[in-house]
Amino acid sequence: MAEPLALAFANTRSSRERDRIATLERFRAWARPWPVLAACAAELRSDHLPDVLARRDATQLVLHRIAAGEPPPAAELDLATGPGLSPAGFLIRPAPGGVALDGTGPEAVQHLLGRALVDFLLGQQAEQLRRCQGEGCHKVFVSARAHRRWCDSRICGNRARVAAHARRHG
Repeated sequence: MAEPLALAFANTRSSRERDRIATLERFRAWARPWPVLAACAAELRSDHLPDVLARRDATQLVLHRIAAGEPPPAAELDLATGPGLSPAGFLIRPAPGGVALDGTGPEAVQHLLGRALVDFLLGQQAEQLRRCQGEGCHKVFVSARAHRRWCDSRICGNRARVAAHARRHG
């Protein structure tokens, strides 16, 4: 199953050192798998990126708190979800082969990302939200298994196993 957009957005900062959307070009590249979001991101200017990054950080904090069973801070919850609760700044119209957008740009990007978080929080997967326990990892993930500890067993899980082995034998 594909990762929900809200989690994918939050996980663009997987550690203090790694930010997959640190530039406008990287954000646009990251958005490509979501065609509507990609069309809206194409209209962004570099001065819009700080708002996108602030909302990403708020989204990540909200999801981390929920994964910990704690209420998220109201200001961050509002920043992350507010645009998704407002009327969309674009219209969807019929077009050959499907639909097209009228009115893309920064407001539409904020709406789509905020709406993705709202939909996630109100859905069943929110109950299965977990935070990776890998050292330095900031990712969140959905798991039906309550004992799952890492976002990716091959990366964070392997690091933890190697560190445990080194502690036992070092």
